[in-house]
Amino acid sequence: MPEPASGSHPAWRHWYHRALPAYWIFLFFSTHLPKLQLPGPPRADKHVHFIAFGLLAFLFWRFFQVSGPLSAGFVWRAGIILGFYAALDEYLQQFVGRGTEWGDFLADLAGIVVVLTVLEVFRRRRPAR
Repeated sequence: MPEPASGSHPAWRHWYHRALPAYWIFLFFSTHLPKLQLPGPPRADKHVHFIAFGLLAFLFWRFFQVSGPLSAGFVWRAGIILGFYAALDEYLQQFVGRGTEWGDFLADLAGIVVVLTVLEVFRRRRPAR
């Protein structure tokens, strides 16, 4: 069986193509549950936002990477798409009894930017096949 362009096993391609939509749906619904309170200090939820949107960025990247090599501008398009989604997600929370907070949005963006930056650095350092 031929290997996909990214060099990963074909089963991973199917896994990432299922994992991203499933995680994105899970993330949407979990961020729109009314009055969801996380245990811990009041600002601990910023870490959750950072991790949740960082994972979304990772899965988004891998979703496209397993299908073939990524273009040089992919990181910018991914950042814009995911940043727009983070803003929309935070905005919509006000309609389910949750607050819209700039701090949450900035934590979302930070998770997206850090993960995309690390992945882009590795992509550029990786030798062409």
